[in-house]
Amino acid sequence: MPDIRDITDPTEFIPEPTTSWWIWALVAASVVTTILIICFIVRKRRTNQTRRDLLDKARAKLSQLKDQSVSLKPEMIATRISVILRQYLETAFEDPALFETNEEFTLRPTALERIHPDIRPQITSHLEQLSELKYEPNKDPDTAHTFVLLLINDAQKILAHSKIHPNLENRN
Repeated sequence: MPDIRDITDPTEFIPEPTTSWWIWALVAASVVTTILIICFIVRKRRTNQTRRDLLDKARAKLSQLKDQSVSLKPEMIATRISVILRQYLETAFEDPALFETNEEFTLRPTALERIHPDIRPQITSHLEQLSELKYEPNKDPDTAHTFVLLLINDAQKILAHSKIHPNLENRN
């Protein structure tokens, strides 16, 4: 007589429970989204902090220049103010003003496009005044020194009010 075997347990034939593919896709999408949001927030903070650091450095340079203004020629001071402003514009707002003459700067249609529209005319006017002083020096030293101090104060005010264009604010 043949061997009689017991019935096999049916659980051996049931496949192991697995997680559906769409659950894994949802988890992966959530992780990627979270990482992107964190990167965006960190980058935005760094950009804002960098802009603040650049602003503080530019203000410090202008204050230092104000202290040295008595011993320097007005043309030299105007040149330094212009360089300080242009360096700040170039690094904080990615504007190539540092590498342009005043004529190139004023004729460039995209000049200061990343800067808030309310402050653009003030910057352009200030750079024109600096250019005039650099290339057409004033003969009276007392008037020139007073004018230079006024230009330094104006540059500090311009820096204090400079901000990114509202349409570009969220792109950083």
